[in-house]
Amino acid sequence: MLGCEEVFLGVVLRQIYVISPISVLEALAILEAAILECKKRNVKTPEVKAALDLLEPYVWPKWVVPQFRHHVDHDEREPVENREGQQQVLRATFPGIRDCVRELLRVRLDRLALKFHQTKDLKISDEIYRLAGEHSKLKEPWKFVAR
Repeated sequence: MLGCEEVFLGVVLRQIYVISPISVLEALAILEAAILECKKRNVKTPEVKAALDLLEPYVWPKWVVPQFRHHVDHDEREPVENREGQQQVLRATFPGIRDCVRELLRVRLDRLALKFHQTKDLKISDEIYRLAGEHSKLKEPWKFVAR
């Protein structure tokens, strides 16, 4: 559980999807790419920072994103070959972030379903189908697949 009330989460999701330059799902994809690429290149990029900044207020337990951020901010002088430990920590931390995003999507879907029931607006229906597709992708446990 995220440790927040659903009413609060509904408002939060509306803010994330409307105000943010990247969506929650894009932030998740950026973090996943960082895990896959951290042994090949420095992943301390503005995109990773923006993704972590976006997700940090909504991920519980609160230590998960700071731990991910700490291991992204590794010593840049260290050779790429010695970054196995960094990847292991990022791989262990990512499923917690992903689970919180899945819960946020579920709450958003519930809110949209209620709004659709009240208004019968087809745009809301389209958004429900889009988010349901994304949510179904997140139902599978995350598996690390090296490229």
